[in-house]
Amino acid sequence: MELSNKLALIGAIRALGGSLLWSFTGFALYQYYEIPLSMVSLFYVSQAVVNSIGFIIGGYLADFLGRVRTMITSSIISSLALFIAFMVNKPLIVIGMVLVQSFFNNAYGVANTSLVGDYATGFSSLVKYFSRLRVGINAGWAIGPAIGGLLYETYGFRVLLLLGSLIPLSALPLLISLPEASRPVERGLTLNVNRRFALFLIPSFLTFLVMGQLGFPLLTYYNVHVGLSTFMVGLLYMENGLLVVFLQDLLGKYLRRPDLIMLGMIIYGVSYLAVAFIPSFAWAVVDMFFITLAEMIVSPISQSIANMLADPRARGRYMGLYSLVTGLGRTVASSIAGLLMPYAFKQPLVLWGFVFITAVSSSAMYKVLVGDALVASKIRNTN
Repeated sequence: MELSNKLALIGAIRALGGSLLWSFTGFALYQYYEIPLSMVSLFYVSQAVVNSIGFIIGGYLADFLGRVRTMITSSIISSLALFIAFMVNKPLIVIGMVLVQSFFNNAYGVANTSLVGDYATGFSSLVKYFSRLRVGINAGWAIGPAIGGLLYETYGFRVLLLLGSLIPLSALPLLISLPEASRPVERGLTLNVNRRFALFLIPSFLTFLVMGQLGFPLLTYYNVHVGLSTFMVGLLYMENGLLVVFLQDLLGKYLRRPDLIMLGMIIYGVSYLAVAFIPSFAWAVVDMFFITLAEMIVSPISQSIANMLADPRARGRYMGLYSLVTGLGRTVASSIAGLLMPYAFKQPLVLWGFVFITAVSSSAMYKVLVGDALVASKIRNTN
């Protein structure tokens, strides 16, 4: 099996287990375990700290231990943590084990991204690999949230912890079969990040702050303010996943210019601004199409540029830093949404107007700080 297809299949299996759980974690803490929204916000702050450590350590492990070995180890420990949460099922233990799972899941992601960078050559090749990987991941996301929403309403959150633990383990045989690329490694604990990469991280943080609205913020807003059930919001997540499955590969063939990321951010901003005016499930379905279109443009281009700008001798640590910044963006998104949500229930533009401004700011900063001048020379030399 071709490496890109194997990674996509592994991604699909892991995403199925993860999407059952993560689509509803913040909401479950609020509703199922009756934790106040302010405490849910603190949970996401704690997750940001844990994720930060996981990304950085994951980068070092990917460079020094190896991409595949890091992925295998992280997968096993992640599943074990969620199984402990299922067995104990006490709020503090669940929160603690979910944070452990998050740590190793992020270490896995850094190694996975680094492995793609080892085998793909040139901007177009990177976009192709990351587009194919997203097809697999979103195949899992296409059905996971809908099933998770139904199971959550019927059996509660605990069963999602069990399935989130067991399903990813079925990908272990495929993980073990992955080839480890031979590569030169720059030894040492310090990392001297080049200027281009550092500049790229600034708008990347804002980008993923916008992308992070797809989880806890959108679910909670649609459920409480618009009145959609968790199952209906799960169907919206399924729509998101199916669109990526069927359109990402096709769209990826046309993503030949890194500056298209600016267009994607404008689409993101307008789509999330429209959420403030959504009156029903039907309109939410329409808006989700445009949110997904933006995602399909932005995500593979962002990952590809990051790999192009990284030093191959320290790719794991570079990808760890990139994942740290983008992961912080996602987590801060949920934390900010948790603080703004009580106000958004009364005036939706408080939250979704903020998201729109963030998206437009990110697009402008890509033009000013990154743009073609920063990446064109390196991309031309490797195509």
